[in-house]
Amino acid sequence: MIEFIQIVILVTVWNLGLEIVLSEDMALHKVRLWAESKCGKIFEPLIICIWCRPSIHSIFGFIAALGLGWIDLSWRLLILYPFVVAGASFISGTLWSVYKLIEIKYGYLTHKEENEYLNLKQRKIDYNKNKK
Repeated sequence: MIEFIQIVILVTVWNLGLEIVLSEDMALHKVRLWAESKCGKIFEPLIICIWCRPSIHSIFGFIAALGLGWIDLSWRLLILYPFVVAGASFISGTLWSVYKLIEIKYGYLTHKEENEYLNLKQRKIDYNKNKK
């Protein structure tokens, strides 16, 4: 049971990390845009969908757990695999959805004009320009 939880946590962290790196204004956003422009269904679980991604990316969690010595290579892993996929998909998808809900509700990260207005240095520059 402990192995299962450890692998689910590894896959969830991996999945959320990928979602962040593939998000707008991040390092791999162009890769996401490229994948979205393609019509192949393989890009859904590889790059686009946070809920679908653990179906393929759980392999990285198992490899990491093997490398860390948390699990041993056995037939038991084949039985554990679908449960890890389901658990990681649920947890990472739910966490990301809650994050997006908070982001939309409070708009901390989406209102660039308001964030620029709160920048005190820029406000001083604007004030000094208007003063003259």
